[in-house]
Amino acid sequence: MFPANKTLSFKTLTSAVFLSSALLAFCAAAQEQPAPAANTTTSSGAAQATAPQASEQQPAPQARVQKFDDWYYRCIDGKAADGAAAESCEVAQIATVKQGDQDVNVLTLAVARVEAPAATDKKAAKQPASELVLTTLVPLNMYLPAGISIDASDKPVVQLAYRNCNQAGCWAQQKLDTKMVAALSKAADGTGHVQMMNGQKVNIKFSLKGLSSALDALQKPASK
Repeated sequence: MFPANKTLSFKTLTSAVFLSSALLAFCAAAQEQPAPAANTTTSSGAAQATAPQASEQQPAPQARVQKFDDWYYRCIDGKAADGAAAESCEVAQIATVKQGDQDVNVLTLAVARVEAPAATDKKAAKQPASELVLTTLVPLNMYLPAGISIDASDKPVVQLAYRNCNQAGCWAQQKLDTKMVAALSKAADGTGHVQMMNGQKVNIKFSLKGLSSALDALQKPASK
């Protein structure tokens, strides 16, 4: 998957906005999966069961897309658990590497706004009503204990642990705090650091240009 050159460049694709819809499908499917039975014989079988098969077979809904430099802001209409109409939005980018005549996706990044947990005391009640969550997708054959780390302007910002691997690749997810968001928003470029099963460490370059504006759009109240 990765060339001998360990530092990869990014290329923003129009198709990124449609591919990143799989991130939302994965998060929803993972939450809907029932707990494995007590007599499950292998943990690897349980991990495979979390693949969002049903979601991936559904046709992707039409997305409303806005481009902010190297990032895409997209929204799709859906339904909440109670059946009411709901809108899901995220900002996304894909880093690719050239293999022959094809661009191969090596790192998908998407930031979505999710509802914050219900406050349990007066201090927690002052917390914002929503949080930003970063989801990443990388190819298979990764050394899972190493996780994936994200730098902004060569400074470490966030470390993500892999959550699951399926036929699409290996997924990781991490809530972004205010300090992380500020570091990513102010930088011009970022780097994703991963380690492959053969021990090779790979640095995946991507652009942070436009992320700040895209996040501003993401965090605006929904228009009625």
